[in-house]
Amino acid sequence: MNLFELQEEKEDLEADIRYYKREIERLEAKTGVQATDCSKILVDGSRIMGSTEDALIELTQMTIDLDDAIKKLNNITSLVNEKYNNYQKHNDYDKQIYTEKKLFKWSNAKISLKHNGLSKSTIYRIVDEVETVGKNGKL
Repeated sequence: MNLFELQEEKEDLEADIRYYKREIERLEAKTGVQATDCSKILVDGSRIMGSTEDALIELTQMTIDLDDAIKKLNNITSLVNEKYNNYQKHNDYDKQIYTEKKLFKWSNAKISLKHNGLSKSTIYRIVDEVETVGKNGKL
């Protein structure tokens, strides 16, 4: 997997995790203990019980999906760290800067400090070059 694909995969997983967390929160509110006025409850309990059971099943599935997404994100993060360490070992500065900016989300000041005072425009130029090469499949 190249850096461009890793970045896309990481962003997709982060979006999935945010979605799963929001859905779990919604389902927990739906299935949670609530005070109810018993005089206003209809006698037809099958509908009430069914919707609660469905919500619990969906909550369980969302929790499993969230755990899977977190595991995948951890695997992607470790792969990014391995690639970054490899780039450092072989002095591939462009890919280091791309990894720091896009995957580690470092600020321009931090990147500049680490790489002997690169300007902001130089950092953006390097990131654009790596992305262009990555989209063409030559990375």
